Amino acid sequence: MRVRVPAPTRLARAVLVGASVWGGAGVCAAASCPVEFRGVPSEAWLGAGRAIEALTMDPGDCARIELELEQSTDAARLTFVTRDGRRAERRLTHPDELMPTVVALGVRGPTETSTPQVEDRPMGPARTADAVSPLDSAPSVPSAGPREARALFALLGGARAGTGRLVSPVIGGAAAIALDRWELGLHLAIELQYFDLRLSEPDGPSSAASVGVTVGRREPIADVELLFGARSMVAAVNDESVKDSGERGRAELRVGAYLGGVWPRARSPRFRADLALDVVPHGSLGSIGTRVTPWLAVSALVGVEFRGP
Repeated sequence: MRVRVPAPTRLARAVLVGASVWGGAGVCAAASCPVEFRGVPSEAWLGAGRAIEALTMDPGDCARIELELEQSTDAARLTFVTRDGRRAERRLTHPDELMPTVVALGVRGPTETSTPQVEDRPMGPARTADAVSPLDSAPSVPSAGPREARALFALLGGARAGTGRLVSPVIGGAAAIALDRWELGLHLAIELQYFDLRLSEPDGPSSAASVGVTVGRREPIADVELLFGARSMVAAVNDESVKDSGERGRAELRVGAYLGGVWPRARSPRFRADLALDVVPHGSLGSIGTRVTPWLAVSALVGVEFRGP
């Protein structure tokens, strides 16, 4: 005896069609990947992060992206987390590397299909090929090594004052190569005119020009970069305190330390302030006459710092 199945009613058809559409929409729905920043991101990194969050995947394998900004460079550590908990890390030296790196690590476009299910196999020794994660086999974007040198330049102005109540306005500049948080720099200063505050009338012209090297560190504190280290300078002195019988060609060695800061550390150019202490550990090199520069002095300079190309 045959059993005839009754034809579906219109209501049943509507329910089936709705379920199909709802299920298809659930499978094909595009998903975005949130970006979490750690540290103080620059405008360029914020823009790159927004571009990733605006990117939708169909289907997507990205649960979230973590970007940890390095304190003393413009680089970042990318952590890519998949929906099943797998993680991959890359170091990016520029915000432009974020998009291609994320795509390479597992953002699948709409033309790709989901990873096929692995067929059930008899239990046995695991094969090496089966243990490889898709993240490990994904092409990686070349990145620079963990160390990257940066060129920094500064223009400064202020004053130098010390023993003997000698004071002079100062203009100067600095150039440095920063490697991670260490820096090696070159400093130049022109001490325009020393004034003896003990005298009621200004003395004759006396000035100095100094050049030297600095070795120090850059430590981030919130949005400020703290500078400190040691420096050694050689100053050429021009003494015309006695008219028509002044001494030229004298020089003195100065050693000391400096402390400063730049703000905001994530931008260029930025404000910079330096405070330095110098001491002359011996008499002047060359002919010795009346001292027109202090043997112990403090310099206070302010200006701007900017990054090189």
